[in-house]
Amino acid sequence: MRKIMFLTVCFLVAACQPVTVQRHDDGPVPVTLRVDDAAYWLEEWYRVTSLQGDQLEQTLKTREQEFAEHRSPRTRLRLALLLAEGPPAVRDQLRALALLEKMDTASASASGRALAALLGQAIREQVVAGDKIKQLQQDLAQSAQRVKELERQLQELTNIEQSIQQRETPLEGKEKQ
Repeated sequence: MRKIMFLTVCFLVAACQPVTVQRHDDGPVPVTLRVDDAAYWLEEWYRVTSLQGDQLEQTLKTREQEFAEHRSPRTRLRLALLLAEGPPAVRDQLRALALLEKMDTASASASGRALAALLGQAIREQVVAGDKIKQLQQDLAQSAQRVKELERQLQELTNIEQSIQQRETPLEGKEKQ
């Protein structure tokens, strides 16, 4: 009975030990985490947005290498997420959009498809907004040029008016005499 109790305790303790990594076609994946879990993608997004310096460059290289080795929707989405929402040093939204558009959604998980759709929509909206901002900046620059030109013309007219008034003033003085 004592041996059975000891084996049961050992079994329970062993069962409670975390198994952190399992091998998968897409590389190491935590066992306690489903790859299609939305929480995984939220955690990934949070981690991507907080990367800095050498860690950022290393993560980009790792994601590119993972994608080159395993062109699965998961690795594609991880790289696209880094490129789309990462810090400005690695941000390349057009490349991220191209990755998302080429993604095989049939083999992607439900949360992966949802994230790809949302990320694609966000990128497209940012591109449109960026285009509008550029157009508005161009319009503003043209308006500023037009204002400068009008101010120059106004100054010329003011100078002409002052010149005419100066000419008329001596004539008025001569007429009075």
